[in-house]
Amino acid sequence: MSVPKLHHYVPQSYLARFGRGDMVRVRRRCPPKTHLANVKNVAAETGFYTITDENGMPSTTIEHELSGLEGQALEALRRIDQTGMPPAAGTDDRELLCLYLAVQMARTPRKRTGPLFGRNVTLYADGREVDLALMAKYLTRKHLGHPPREAEAQGAFDYYHGTRAMNGGNDPTHDEAVAVTFSSVWVCIPQYRARHWRLETSSKPIFLTSDTPLVLWRPETPRDAYEGFGLENADEVRFPVSPTAQLVLVPSHGTSAEEVRLSRVNSCNQDLADSCEQVVVGHPDRHAALDKVHLRRRGPTLRFNSGPGFRKKPDGTLEPMGDILHMYTTRR
Repeated sequence: MSVPKLHHYVPQSYLARFGRGDMVRVRRRCPPKTHLANVKNVAAETGFYTITDENGMPSTTIEHELSGLEGQALEALRRIDQTGMPPAAGTDDRELLCLYLAVQMARTPRKRTGPLFGRNVTLYADGREVDLALMAKYLTRKHLGHPPREAEAQGAFDYYHGTRAMNGGNDPTHDEAVAVTFSSVWVCIPQYRARHWRLETSSKPIFLTSDTPLVLWRPETPRDAYEGFGLENADEVRFPVSPTAQLVLVPSHGTSAEEVRLSRVNSCNQDLADSCEQVVVGHPDRHAALDKVHLRRRGPTLRFNSGPGFRKKPDGTLEPMGDILHMYTTRR
């Protein structure tokens, strides 16, 4: 059995659906340029899933298991192409794609940001004491790119020392970070299963994808400035499946298909670009859709906040809980 060194956090077979053969056009956040790339070099990191086995040896078991799932899911996506409909509730293809989507959400680098935050701070400290002042410098220079609010520095400081205290004074390891991210898969599957699956199609092949292809969406709200949202309270869960179609999972039950306006496609492409890690992906010969999206220098970021918390009592009144830590990831 070959030992893969470059591990993909978005399947090559999926990315190839948006290109010509194995070639796609990629637009990056930084440096802001567009170039042609083979899918084997997109959304991949060396040793991303390598863990240590019971004998203390490097193991690529996870990468091989993911490859098996990717092959099965590719066939399910092709059946969507053929039928023009999402798989019905209760079918093998629906269950398979629920697993595929849950795994895709869990397998990106962004999902490791929380578990590996402490390790990155410790590396930055390089032996110095991690006090509030150093944490503020780390957030400014490495994590946020701008000075944090006092409550954010306090929240990050509390999270850093709290996780180390629960881990015997150590930072979580790479293996622990991998385990934590994949532990969410089975918890999330019922959320995908319970939604209405809608296939949105376009008369023009201009749907894009990215290195973070699963997009959670809800209307913008002032709350975005201080809190995030997840699978449970997202109005839509979007997943582009080809240049002409995307799956959209919404609250309710059943399946449907509809052709949408180009304005809807363009809006979804921009939301996808906002939420990508580093790159947006499109067809080598169709530049317009890629050129149209705006890419900020930095993408969604793990944020912290520390402040007074309140618990609702049975009679509807609120009682103080003391200061609590809130963590969330920005939508863009």
